[in-house]
Amino acid sequence: MCGLYSLTIAPEAMRAAFGLAEAVDYPPRAVIRPSEPVFTIRRDRDGLRHAHLALWGFVPHWMKDWPARRPINARAETIFTKPFFRAAARHRRCLIPADGFYEWTGEKGHKHAWLFRRRDGRPLAMAGLWENWLGADGSEVETCVIITTGANADVAPIHERMPALLPSRAWDAWLDPATAARDAAALLAPAPPGLLSARDTGNPLRRPPGPQGPGDL
Repeated sequence: MCGLYSLTIAPEAMRAAFGLAEAVDYPPRAVIRPSEPVFTIRRDRDGLRHAHLALWGFVPHWMKDWPARRPINARAETIFTKPFFRAAARHRRCLIPADGFYEWTGEKGHKHAWLFRRRDGRPLAMAGLWENWLGADGSEVETCVIITTGANADVAPIHERMPALLPSRAWDAWLDPATAARDAAALLAPAPPGLLSARDTGNPLRRPPGPQGPGDL
């Protein structure tokens, strides 16, 4: 699963990397946690890519009450069949930009996180879904979820799952709701081996990730 990630690239670099229609402004965050507002990238009605904030933790539009617990990950193998995600998987797909994601290893009480990044330093485009939830009092909240798939050779020594990372050539197809479910699902394969490197960051929830640890995996 993916329970923490980072977005520290400069806003203008993100705009250029993802071809956004407008500038975005945000403070860099080395550790992004569930329930926090995060950037999603969607194709709006004008046909262009725009950045939208959403809370990380998915709530389907049909749910009557705001749940105490909200899923932060959705399995690529079931998003088009599970009623919880099915409508969003067909009509509300997004990219979630990052420059790294964390996976944990070790025993309880002694866990530490590995930060995975692209070897070439370019940002990651994690496949996601978003939803607009309407409360009984008329309040509206947008939420999102990161899609996971089987781990590739880079991640498998640490964890059996990883975010579904989309190459730039797949972005338009993923964001287009006209793309058939079967074709969209085919985009969610594990990343090619050798794309990522990993660094042991200790516990990033206690201190900023640093160069400590045994180095690259």
